Amino acid sequence: MQINSGVHNYMETLVGQALLELDFHRQYDDEQMADLACLALNQLRPVYIRHDIDFLAALAEDRLVLLKEKAQTALLAAESMITNDRRQDREQDLPVTSARDWFAEDQELEWYETPILKTDNTQS
Repeated sequence: MQINSGVHNYMETLVGQALLELDFHRQYDDEQMADLACLALNQLRPVYIRHDIDFLAALAEDRLVLLKEKAQTALLAAESMITNDRRQDREQDLPVTSARDWFAEDQELEWYETPILKTDNTQS
């Protein structure tokens, strides 16, 4: 099955905008920029949409500001990983693993995540 090519993660757009706003393109090469984007996006909850204009028309301005702030915060955290890159001494480093859950399963859904189909769990 192939998902429509129009489906995309809107957070990628916001991270791209934040990369330019923070002038990271002046400090880092293309490989580092790609690493920054990946590291930042892995910290953010994805927002999959089809059409930017429809999504933005229904999105409250304060929510958009919050999403932009989250993208910038994630990029600044990712920048510390790039500037403190340990890959130069890979033979001396041990791999790091984390047992922390990144997403709270019981976290309330966002307005755009409301399921289309409602299920009735009370039926047997």
